[in-house]
Amino acid sequence: MIKIPAFSLEYYDKKVIEHIMDKYAMSQMDASRAFLTSETHAMLENPEMAMWEFSDRAIFDMWETERITGDPRNSVYIRSEM
Repeated sequence: MIKIPAFSLEYYDKKVIEHIMDKYAMSQMDASRAFLTSETHAMLENPEMAMWEFSDRAIFDMWETERITGDPRNSVYIRSEM
């Protein structure tokens, strides 16, 4: 089974959590919990989805879309409407 490299996952975790903290004024613990327990993060961990091809900003957009709509798949990055 192919897995996303740990260093890649760490990079995304760090960057997306920083974006959440900056935009939503959350503590690091709350931002970490919000991202690490999200469907977006589960998708990022799934090697079949190849989400590491997206930028950290795109992953943040997917997380934010999930927060607003309940489904990260509503993000323009996944719907390919860019």
